[in-house]
Amino acid sequence: MATPTYETVTAMIAPALFLTAAGSLIISTATRMGRIVDRIRALVEMCHRMSRGDEVFDYPEVRRRHALDELRHLQGRSDRAMAAVTMLYMAFGSFSATSIVIAIDSVIGHRIVALPTLFAATGVFLLLIACVNLVIEARTALRSNDMEMRFFHELEGLRTAAPATRPAPGEL
Repeated sequence: MATPTYETVTAMIAPALFLTAAGSLIISTATRMGRIVDRIRALVEMCHRMSRGDEVFDYPEVRRRHALDELRHLQGRSDRAMAAVTMLYMAFGSFSATSIVIAIDSVIGHRIVALPTLFAATGVFLLLIACVNLVIEARTALRSNDMEMRFFHELEGLRTAAPATRPAPGEL
């Protein structure tokens, strides 16, 4: 027969599995957020270069319009990723609290039995909401790829239709 201490430690380990899952999702979400931030910075810098005339692009108005559309898209992705990472950190805290409350409950004679379950259920719910946000963000990222491909084909169509009217590289 297991001792109460062993049972308590065993019970405290169960939330660690959820902690691991939440931690993995936090890492991947942070990577996603970094990619979003990098893309935003690149687009903003490109728009600044175009407006200053530092670099000549063919079809600058088409590019600027596309960059502004993409920045709006990226803002939505950023908001989703921020919501997801917030939920993931809250879930992580909730799973940590589950383990601590299990230990406290064991020490005080199992008087707050419902509290660890409440913390665990809250953590699982937050993890679920974070995952929903991450699915939406991932689908939005793929729609952004589609938008990039359509833009590329639009530029190629413009280049093919009017090759003599576009500036040569380095011309103003």
